Amino acid sequence: MAKRGEGQKALSVNAMASFWGNTIGALMLLLIFPITLNLVLYFGSWEMFWFSIFGVVICAQLSRGDFKKGLLSACLGLIFSFVGSDPIYGAGGMRFTLGIRELKDGIGLIPAMVGLYGMSEVFTTLSHIATAPMTVKKGKLFAFKEIWEHKWTALKVSVIGFLVGVIPGVGSNIASWVGYNQAQSSSKHKDEFGTGCVEGLIGSEASNNACAPGAYAPLLALGIPGDGITAVVLGVLTVQGVQTGATFATNNPHFIYLLVLSILLAGVFFLLIGTFLSRPILKALSAPLPIIMATVICLCSMGAFSSASRESDIVVMFVFGIIGLLMKKTHIPISPMVLGLVVGRDLIDSNFRRAILAGRGSLAPFVTRPFSLILIVLLLLVVLKDVLSPVMARYKARKATEKDK
Repeated sequence: MAKRGEGQKALSVNAMASFWGNTIGALMLLLIFPITLNLVLYFGSWEMFWFSIFGVVICAQLSRGDFKKGLLSACLGLIFSFVGSDPIYGAGGMRFTLGIRELKDGIGLIPAMVGLYGMSEVFTTLSHIATAPMTVKKGKLFAFKEIWEHKWTALKVSVIGFLVGVIPGVGSNIASWVGYNQAQSSSKHKDEFGTGCVEGLIGSEASNNACAPGAYAPLLALGIPGDGITAVVLGVLTVQGVQTGATFATNNPHFIYLLVLSILLAGVFFLLIGTFLSRPILKALSAPLPIIMATVICLCSMGAFSSASRESDIVVMFVFGIIGLLMKKTHIPISPMVLGLVVGRDLIDSNFRRAILAGRGSLAPFVTRPFSLILIVLLLLVVLKDVLSPVMARYKARKATEKDK
């Protein structure tokens, strides 16, 4: 959308969809808090493993281009995520480090993402000297019209995002892609997805922000953080003497209302700040490209270094920038690789290993537990749909040709 001069519109839709998803998620946390807690109890390491695999496959399917290239990208991301110390045995089991000491803690997610998205764009832009600066069309500050036109899609993906957030450890990355998938499946303009589509932006952002309130459900009821942010919140609650778990609602009946109110206020502030700051930020796009790219390189380097204060992360950023450039040249999608990096070590690998240990070496629980079976069936439907769609299209085309004759 920014390349079409619709950067203002994209940021406005982003802020409004985020506000919508955050509001729906906060209200759902208040209204169906007791119901969602029962679902959490059924998710063990087996279900978490399959849910993570499901998210990766969905991401690969939604990527522009060939589904096989999407799966290849996701597998590469999973391989990169396994670099470093073993998640079960710690420093006692180093994997794929090639003897490089800086890789003992693994490949940092932030440097890798900055390289794949930020530096790869810098390399791509610099390789096309004739590229003109982006134009910015003026638009409305608040995207009320766009959200209202797709209100049912926004409502549906917000509910789905909240339910994804209830599952501990899944996080907003998978919620974002699941929301995007739902928006695409219900859209009347599926061919526009991946080219700057408002529906795709709403699906991703609304689901992503509705996931955040959902992550508080397992935190307050079971003392299990739903994501990294709620893990920090758990530490704050512990310091303040607030005990999470089965007795939380009894001992702190007012806390849930204060939490929901703070989430709603945070959504309002985000809407206002994100909307009114969008125009000054977008003015930078009209500057000469060499200045923009030099600024981007500095900001990317600062972001990569600040995540863990390691000089090696800057090198990682540049390496993944080159990888991202090669992937763009060969039309391999980047998003599946990023999601593979996100869920590979902490979700897929760790939960698979824990499930094997809990099942005493048996693989049977992966296919016999009810929720695992549901996820496996959904996974098979997604894969078979993508595999059989070209076959069915060719069959219908052949039938149509025979009928015309």
